[in-house]
Amino acid sequence: MASRIQQLQRQIKDATNELKEVANSDADAKTKKQQAQLLQTKIQMLQAQIEALQNQQAEQAQQAAQRGAEAVRQKPDDAVQSSSRSNAGQGGLGGLLDEYA
Repeated sequence: MASRIQQLQRQIKDATNELKEVANSDADAKTKKQQAQLLQTKIQMLQAQIEALQNQQAEQAQQAAQRGAEAVRQKPDDAVQSSSRSNAGQGGLGGLLDEYA
């Protein structure tokens, strides 16, 4: 996805250079205006594609972070459950209280 964004950025750079060439060309004003509008529209479309890809990247990163956070939350729960199970098997606190009572 990053390479696609770089490719789109290169296309924006190329279109921007074309826009400068159009502005400096010897073409008549009407032709210059039409070409400039087409290039500006192309640049806007490329920028929209980049924005969509960046949003997709951010969403994927957020989902990955959530999955990581869920995994971290589950590990302590598992550790608490396993330690309480091991204490119960060894008599645990209840077994010690019974001994002293």
